[in-house]
Amino acid sequence: MKWKLIIVILLIIPQVGLINNHHNIAKPLPLSPLVASNLEITLVDEQLFIVLNSYPVTTNMSAYVKVIAQSSVSGYGPAYLINAITNNGWWYQLGVAYNWPYTNGSYDPGFHLIYMVWASNGSPAIGPFLVNFNGQVNSGDEVLLEMYFSGSNIILSAYDIYTGATASVSVNAEGTTFTTSNNLIHGFITGLMTEWYHSRPYYGGEQGVIYKLPYFSSYFTLGADEFQNSSNVLFYVTHDYLAQNNYTFYNLSFGGAFEASNGVYFVTGDLYPIFLNYKIIGGNFTQQLNVTYQCLNYIKTSELPSLIFANPGTNLTVPTLIVKGFSRIILINQTPIEVLRSGNLTLYYQLQYYVNVNIKVNSTVNNMPFNLTSGWYNASSNISISNYTYYSNKSRLYIISVYPSFQFTLKGPVNISIIYVLQYYVELVSSLPVFGSINGTNTTISSNWFNANTIIQIYNKTFYPNNLTRIIITKISPSNIIIVNKSYTVFIKSLVQYFVKIISPIRVFALINGSNTTLSSNWYNANTSIQVENITYYGLNDEYRYLIVNILPSQNIIIRNPIIIKIIAVKQYPIHVISPITVFALINGTNETLPSFFWINSGTQINIENITYYINNTSRLIITNISPYSSFVVNNPINISITTLSQYFLNISSNHLVYAYVNGKNVTLNSNWYDNGTEIIIYRIWYFNSTERQYLVSISVNGKNIAQNVIIINQPIFLRLSYVIQYYINLTSNIPVKAIVNTSLVTFKPNWYDEGTPIMFLNYTYYVTNDTRYIILSITPMNFTVNHSLNVIVKDMEEFLVKANNPVIFIINNESINTSEVWVPNGEIIQVLKYYYISTNERIFYNTTNYTLDVTKPLDVSVIPVREYLVNINGSSMWLPYGSIVTLSESLPIYEQGKWVGTYNVSNGANITITSPVTETFVTSVNGLFVGIILLIIGLILIIVLIFVIRSSKPKF
Repeated sequence: MKWKLIIVILLIIPQVGLINNHHNIAKPLPLSPLVASNLEITLVDEQLFIVLNSYPVTTNMSAYVKVIAQSSVSGYGPAYLINAITNNGWWYQLGVAYNWPYTNGSYDPGFHLIYMVWASNGSPAIGPFLVNFNGQVNSGDEVLLEMYFSGSNIILSAYDIYTGATASVSVNAEGTTFTTSNNLIHGFITGLMTEWYHSRPYYGGEQGVIYKLPYFSSYFTLGADEFQNSSNVLFYVTHDYLAQNNYTFYNLSFGGAFEASNGVYFVTGDLYPIFLNYKIIGGNFTQQLNVTYQCLNYIKTSELPSLIFANPGTNLTVPTLIVKGFSRIILINQTPIEVLRSGNLTLYYQLQYYVNVNIKVNSTVNNMPFNLTSGWYNASSNISISNYTYYSNKSRLYIISVYPSFQFTLKGPVNISIIYVLQYYVELVSSLPVFGSINGTNTTISSNWFNANTIIQIYNKTFYPNNLTRIIITKISPSNIIIVNKSYTVFIKSLVQYFVKIISPIRVFALINGSNTTLSSNWYNANTSIQVENITYYGLNDEYRYLIVNILPSQNIIIRNPIIIKIIAVKQYPIHVISPITVFALINGTNETLPSFFWINSGTQINIENITYYINNTSRLIITNISPYSSFVVNNPINISITTLSQYFLNISSNHLVYAYVNGKNVTLNSNWYDNGTEIIIYRIWYFNSTERQYLVSISVNGKNIAQNVIIINQPIFLRLSYVIQYYINLTSNIPVKAIVNTSLVTFKPNWYDEGTPIMFLNYTYYVTNDTRYIILSITPMNFTVNHSLNVIVKDMEEFLVKANNPVIFIINNESINTSEVWVPNGEIIQVLKYYYISTNERIFYNTTNYTLDVTKPLDVSVIPVREYLVNINGSSMWLPYGSIVTLSESLPIYEQGKWVGTYNVSNGANITITSPVTETFVTSVNGLFVGIILLIIGLILIIVLIFVIRSSKPKF
């Protein structure tokens, strides 16, 4: 993972109090997650790991590892790690590191506890840190690595089983249990790992390291990787395994690296785990068996059966032979046994017992022939002693009895006692049965085995195997009486004669052993040579002849058995053939060429073949008549006459099938032979169906173009035809449609078009009149290359022109258009906007007779636009046309007076002209003049009243 040094330091500071005896010389390189991202390192990091997918972890994760002191050329060594993910997704790594490198390029020599903690977001949280052991840790020591929850902390510890050296730290617990459900998220794993930094890309050659888990994991993943940073992953390989038991190791190898696991043991590097067992074939044999093998730098010995870890390419040393009294076991496996792979290896030993026998005899051991002598034999072998034992001098032992038995199964050491008699073989070489006596008893004598000292006498007697064969004995060698005290070969010399019978319609002459004589029926010595002479007989005027066609069994005979010599003669007739061509015929079913004259057997069946004669590869003659007949049986002389017809080859070169009218029939014209004078009419157009046809473009006869489509066959013709395939392109449209056909602009018509023609339709507007038009909505398809028939469908819409005498606002489909002319689809209902508000107090009133228009034809709309303004008179609003005259007048009592205040400040009763929005408010006040006059009048009245009162109050004189 990538991070800056200062960030690492800040992450480490809070944890310093938890570390026991750690090193601060330089920052050690991190224990990286698999294929980590954000990793800034200059070294190459290699990892061999096992992911435990079904491992029973809860609050404890532990494993044993045999640590090995090993380093690369840079001096850096590996870390042997256990890893666990908590249920909160935090990752804890613990292990033993050897010569672990620092970020400054140096390394800390020897073994140390190493640990690191990663946060659930994939970032480093603690470490890595190196911690000293409190004692010695040696290469090859077995170390227990264990991490477990303790309160709010996790204890990380390592314990050397051999020396007792320990190291441990305590870190904060981010979670409550360990889990396998978060494997490979951020590259974290719950499992085991061997990790090693190198100064350059390198893989393979690690010494073997053995991890052991306390529990069995049936489902696990083996993996290996090497990377420099997230953008330079040198490789990353994994493979999942499902183990049924812990007796089978599964391995993963890549680029020289090797790792294996059976769900309990995990091995990385050059070390093969082998389950070594042995089996004894044939029975039981109680003896301890040991194996010696090389494991890393040690020679180890284990008692079989055993699980061993051996260096690849080394040999296993096992006992090959163990003797115990008259029993022993012997190794069957091929030796030396070289360690070439991990897995299961069974050593097979054969149990053997010693067998003592008083004489060497023939037998079978496990159904295989064998000369049984005293020696070692496989236990449980089935031994069967033969009744006879044969020797090279044609003598044998006849076995009379065997102790304990002729047949037995070897279940232990055994002594065999055999009682026998000596016999010799007497061979009689004779072509006939031999009669005589054996020890004075008459019998037929043949080749056989006889007991020693048997007396045999042979009689001289002629033998007749049948009526046609006889054998005479001429000599018996060495003697006709022998005493069997060795093997003998007795030769019986004899003369064989056979009766020869002659059957012939004619007198027969022959050479008998070289002498010419008449051949007749008689007895002849075996191997007599008889050569029968062949003589031909001709009839009158050579109209027929007799021919000896067969001498059975042969013309030249060596007499080796009774025989009948039969002479077969046949009658033949002459045949004459008249033909301009070579004539072939089946003669009694055999194909032959008929010469102009030949002899043939009477009764022969002749079928003259109607075979065509080729003058050359373009001209030929065919047989049209065979006279007197083409099939007949020969019983007299015959003259045969052959008539022929000329034909010429029509060679057709065409890019398509050729359809023509030939001899009154419609045919598909092919290259073929045609009679001289045949007329061929080639169809210029041939319809495959109503929408596809082929069209004849050109005709060439023998390299010359011709206009006519009629050909007369009177010579060999090379006919070259060129067709185009045409498809009918139909058009469904209410209006004319324009298209570009082969780069030409045309008004498209339904028609036949050549295959491959490019057609592109144009989307344009078709005007029927100035105020009626059609617009194209879609053309399907719009453009294409002709390769099949099509129906081009044009969808259009009829529109009418709606005109107004003045620009007006039309509302079409909820959209406003300010115009004096607009095209509207047929049937569309549009509206004329009645009022157009320039502002809240100014508008245009479009005065017309009808504001809703159903457009089914062209329309002329008469509209008078009137500008109107909002006039507010003393709080009462109304819209008035431009130029309207308004009289501002309000009735008042005599004691009040008023005026209009607003757009126009005028007196009551004034007229105003509307040229803009108007707001007028009537303002009233007391009429001062009227009030003054009233007050004056009141004052005058009061004065008058006062005067009157005063006058009334004076005394009268």
